[in-house]
Amino acid sequence: MTLSTGFVSRCTLMVVLTTGVILSPGGMAVSHPSSTLSPSRLAQDEPTPEFAEAILGQWFSPSALGGEPLTFIFTERGILHFIITLPRGRTVSQEFRYEVGASSRNASPNAIDLILPTGERVATIAEITDSGTLRFQIEGTQAGLPRPDAFDETVAEFERVSTSTELPARLVEANALDVLIDISRAQRTHYLEFREFADSMEPLNAEPVPLETDDYRIEIQMSEDNGNQVRITATAKREDLRSFTSGVFMVPNERGLEVSMVGICRSDEPDLTAPAMPIPPETAEGNVTCAPGSHLMER
Repeated sequence: MTLSTGFVSRCTLMVVLTTGVILSPGGMAVSHPSSTLSPSRLAQDEPTPEFAEAILGQWFSPSALGGEPLTFIFTERGILHFIITLPRGRTVSQEFRYEVGASSRNASPNAIDLILPTGERVATIAEITDSGTLRFQIEGTQAGLPRPDAFDETVAEFERVSTSTELPARLVEANALDVLIDISRAQRTHYLEFREFADSMEPLNAEPVPLETDDYRIEIQMSEDNGNQVRITATAKREDLRSFTSGVFMVPNERGLEVSMVGICRSDEPDLTAPAMPIPPETAEGNVTCAPGSHLMER
């Protein structure tokens, strides 16, 4: 089993199978403190500061993932954003921690560990060539296997896209939308069981969600005069991001029975204020209406 069939299938494909909802790490681009280098894990030599700095930023390979495109974003916090494109064109990301060392003093290639969400490490090697290409050994690596001594003919090559270490706004927004979808679904389930919405995350029996990140603030707001609805917002904290509001409603269907509905609205432009509460239809056969300046998300 190789990194692309082990590491990817166990971790990246979790993103695919859950439409991106891996809430920690990865679901909201959570900031994790970088770990100190572990001599017992990496080579005993000192890490190479030049490589650790040079690798920062965004890199792209059109064929690194079994012939499919792959983007890496290495950040100063020791976080690697692993970005793939799904069959329908949607781009998703997953976070992993990484640590850089040196395979031998003042020599190339450099040792690098990718740390999976389980805590397991994939020991591999990487280097930046004289022409500025990042060479990264993916094939033939797996958690628990020894670090490769040298690159082989399958080594993946990445071209630098930019020196920015920020996750692109479209991916940060997609992660925020996934979190709102997850919380909204949990609210629907909670209401069907207890006949009321929850005013916090604890009663929802959901995976822990970081409600405050560098990018978004998530809030649950109960209606004071209407127990049949709850508002959930993802308010942007970056000026290049759009904000979201999810309305979860109980509305009657044509037979008069209560049906749960969800409408998630996104601001049309980047906005540091979440859209107003969506307006539910009079019956379940209608559609949720977003406030001016926002529009309904399809998924």
